[in-house]
Amino acid sequence: MSAGAPQWGAYLETLAAFGMRPGLERVSALLDALGRPQDAYRVIHVVGTNGKSSTSRYCEALLRAHGLRAGAYLSPHISGWTERVVVDGRPVEEDVFAAAVETVRAATAALPEEVGETTQFEVLTVAALLAMAESGVEVAALEAGLGGRLDATNVVQAPVVVLTNIALEHTQVLGGTRELIFAEKAAVIKGGDVVFGELDGLEDRARRVCSAAGAHPYFLRDATVEGERAAFPVGSLYVVGDPADFGVALAVDGVLEAWSGLTVPTPALYQVMNAGLAVAAVRLLLGRLDEAAAREALAATVVPGRLQKVDENPLVLADGAHNPDGVRALARSLAAVAVPRPAVGVLAIMRDKGYQEMLESLVPLLDAVVCTQASESRSLAAEELAGALRAAAARLGRPLVEVRVATDPHEALTLARGLAGVGGSVLIGGSLYLLEDLRDVLAGGV
Repeated sequence: MSAGAPQWGAYLETLAAFGMRPGLERVSALLDALGRPQDAYRVIHVVGTNGKSSTSRYCEALLRAHGLRAGAYLSPHISGWTERVVVDGRPVEEDVFAAAVETVRAATAALPEEVGETTQFEVLTVAALLAMAESGVEVAALEAGLGGRLDATNVVQAPVVVLTNIALEHTQVLGGTRELIFAEKAAVIKGGDVVFGELDGLEDRARRVCSAAGAHPYFLRDATVEGERAAFPVGSLYVVGDPADFGVALAVDGVLEAWSGLTVPTPALYQVMNAGLAVAAVRLLLGRLDEAAAREALAATVVPGRLQKVDENPLVLADGAHNPDGVRALARSLAAVAVPRPAVGVLAIMRDKGYQEMLESLVPLLDAVVCTQASESRSLAAEELAGALRAAAARLGRPLVEVRVATDPHEALTLARGLAGVGGSVLIGGSLYLLEDLRDVLAGGV
């Protein structure tokens, strides 16, 4: 339990002991008891492997730019519980969220004993849905937690769903193939419009799911394929450019609508795609999209922990990529940025996140690494991580100049700064839990 945590925050922390228990019985019962607050506003439901939080934040910003009181439900947080619920561009008021948590806490007492103990994520989800309703939200972006079919967020009838991408993750729960994982995530589709990001061969499955649900699919297409864009098949989505200048085009009812000159305030290449998916989703929900409003909204939306600039001299960047697919996307962005050398990593990785693959993507980008560990119990021990890192470097034939160990994340960052020197760079990454442990440092970012 965190020192000084408010009573409601301490309650949330105690719920972590109940772990993860997929299923909708408890959440549905709680929401019914509370008058179904999720029905008070329209929802864009965001599922997928990576990019959910960023896409949800961009959706919220775009909706707000169109004059709506917008909200977003995100996970996990970096700086505090209220960061998970955004209302009108800011974390929800603490007293509003505290009251919502306490209301949900009281409602759990009336649940039938046979449904089992309510989990932390279930309480957070119900409290978030309630807090947004209490705050007068008109439309919200809702980020799924784990999977989709049995995820606590799958209690809404979303007119628009975004499925960002599919990669292997949580295979012990979601299944051991991309096809099985897709089925779990796509189960949130109940009609309406669906925006698909990179599916890499799962398009036919997506068409079948949408057909069965009576939904209208929109598929990301490669605009560089000669002749394809001119034809712009119905349901086509194009996202082209880089963070400093990109465009989005969406074929709706045989008409190609396009928005150009868009920017996001980050060098992260992967955020272009996330912003593009958000543009398409908001256009479909609202039936229109104001180009000037979209430009202004995206240009002002900073996503914490996504190639976030924390300091200079040395340059310090923080990124929450925490699985192999996410780290590969991060590696592409870092290569494009050409960070100053020496480049030193401060890494902590969860043992269930495919860390061998993650390390093989990171090793070519780093000259030295300080291995640490997050406060989350699933974090690899720093010494174990260091051993895995040395082995990965040996397999790649690229020995690192130094591999150091510092179990405390703050000590690790101090050590990394020293190794980088004023002219080098430091990358903090491998886990969102590490970023949470260093939240005081990130909060002072430039």
